[in-house]
Amino acid sequence: MDFLKPSIFYFLLLLAIPIIIHLFNFRKHKKIYFSSIFMLQSIQSKHQSKRIIKKWILLLNRLSIISIIICAFALPFIKDDTLNKDVSKIGIYIDNSFSMDRTDNQKNKLIDYAKKNAKSIISELKPTQKILIITNDFERKHQKWYSKEEALILIDSITISSHTQHINTIIHKYNQSIDSVEFNSLYIFSDFQKTKDEKILKLNQTTSIKIGALNGIKKTGNISVDSCYFSNPFRKQNHIENLHVVFTNHGDEPLETLAQLAINNKKTTSYSVEIPAKSSIVKTLNYINPTNTDQIKGLIQIEDMSIQFDNKLYFAYSTEKKVPVLNIYDEQSSSCFSHLYSDSLFEFKSHSIHNMEYHQLSNYNLIILDQLKNIPKQLQEELEYYIANGNNLFVFPNKDLNTKSYNDFFKKIGVHYIDQWTPNEKKVNFINYQHPIFLSVFKEEVKNINLPSSKGFFSITENKKVQNRDILNFFDNSSFLSEYIYKKGSIFMYYSSLSTDESNFTKHALFVPILYNAALINQQKNNLYEIIENETIIEKHGIKNNNIVHLTKSPHFDMIATLQANNQKSLINFHNKIQEDGHYKLIVNEQYQPIAFNYNRRESNIEFLNKVDIKSMFANNIIDFIKLKKNTILKSYQKNNLNVQLEYFFIVLAIMLLIIELFLLKVWKT
Repeated sequence: MDFLKPSIFYFLLLLAIPIIIHLFNFRKHKKIYFSSIFMLQSIQSKHQSKRIIKKWILLLNRLSIISIIICAFALPFIKDDTLNKDVSKIGIYIDNSFSMDRTDNQKNKLIDYAKKNAKSIISELKPTQKILIITNDFERKHQKWYSKEEALILIDSITISSHTQHINTIIHKYNQSIDSVEFNSLYIFSDFQKTKDEKILKLNQTTSIKIGALNGIKKTGNISVDSCYFSNPFRKQNHIENLHVVFTNHGDEPLETLAQLAINNKKTTSYSVEIPAKSSIVKTLNYINPTNTDQIKGLIQIEDMSIQFDNKLYFAYSTEKKVPVLNIYDEQSSSCFSHLYSDSLFEFKSHSIHNMEYHQLSNYNLIILDQLKNIPKQLQEELEYYIANGNNLFVFPNKDLNTKSYNDFFKKIGVHYIDQWTPNEKKVNFINYQHPIFLSVFKEEVKNINLPSSKGFFSITENKKVQNRDILNFFDNSSFLSEYIYKKGSIFMYYSSLSTDESNFTKHALFVPILYNAALINQQKNNLYEIIENETIIEKHGIKNNNIVHLTKSPHFDMIATLQANNQKSLINFHNKIQEDGHYKLIVNEQYQPIAFNYNRRESNIEFLNKVDIKSMFANNIIDFIKLKKNTILKSYQKNNLNVQLEYFFIVLAIMLLIIELFLLKVWKT
């Protein structure tokens, strides 16, 4: 047994007071007058020894009571064997996510409590002990061991961050920094916001986990602006836009808010939004694209006081951007394509296969193979990369094609193998109205619709590994036009001939919308915004490894991004440099385009774990909860490490002795 405040034992000197009082009582005499003292002398000699014993018992009992009370104030405890080990390293995790910006009833922020508690722990450490400070940012400075003075300075610099980490990730990060053989402690200060995955990996046997669960004001509800999108893929100046916005109510009661839309810093109409409890709704906001610029920067903002970071949603896009389409022909280009893509919406180019610059293929949204007899191996490799990167290919085969050349290519990209040409007249009698290529073409499904016909077609051999969707089929269910999915892109395969003598497809009303939408489908894949992550990586079409990519934001943000290739994707890595949401400028080889970044909505949920939930989250691992009062550590760091505290036992023992004395006084009538 040990004592937290041994200096209290100086008060044991007070035990001399009852001893002196008792000794004086022993020598004190009283005069009593009797006519005869014979009987008194007899009684005194008989009971004097018993009286002295009773007084000594009372004295010892009172001395014991005073001693026990003094011991209680000295705060006795018994140390756990594991805690008697020398802890040379201490880890402290301070949750600096958005939810820690909440306040308590005293209007103090939870992150300030976390920092204050961490400082309280550090101030009690020995000079030889090292401290690791961990936050959600995972910066280099949070991966080093510091002295007490250095750690206190680092804690002062911690601010709220857009990054979030699961406790599992924090513990894994901490385990990488310690010696698994050496005994150590990890302190976790967090509000323990609920997440989807709340199970913890198995802890090291030598790691002692201390939990400081912080509590803020309980919110009754929260509304977040989650996302926005267009149903129409193309944008034009002075055109009416229908922007679909997703709002979510995370509370248990229906809520109403006011949504404000701003385009290029100019506010448009306000919208009243009513959202049922625990649900999401889609609200359509209407506005007209500006005529004086092709760079659009939008902001959706709501009025909600509970949680602030999810009240804004930024988006950005460009208007009047022409869609590039490339036609690759063998001997002569088909005139139907140049006429079809003469619209100002498209930038149409046509090249012979004999003078192609393969490295420029990634610049086009759609590539058309215009009746090629052979597909060279180099072109096959470039097209495979092009499709995998999220682009579309439309194949119109030649009647006299080289079957092996085509099938070698189809084997790579997952398309049914092509067989011989069959001169047989057939009529298309199936149309897949649900296919994206018919987006905005039909208001409703039409019965007895006039469909194309053909006097010849290619038969096919099934490739079991393909992912395909029928678009137009003959009456026997054989394909006239099909889509094949390869990684992130699509191949549209036409199984007849472009010649008007063989098919009426180029003259049919469906030809134009099908070719239009084939070029525009991957326009819909362009995001209106990106999400800020712990490591923000975005995909951009047309980015090459030798490009220089800048990301800037007024007034002081400017960085050069890292380009990387992953599974044939063009990726831009901003690492963890983006800390704020808003509108940015993405500059690729000195060409500017707007881009918007938003915070992740993971922390919009307003539910938090209690102690029972936290214990179950750590499964069978042993954890200790730090005693907090109003989010502040009650006792010093050493006392938080005690296993058994005995002051209450001593207080109860003193009360019991006092009751015994009262009982003895009543029985003895002393």
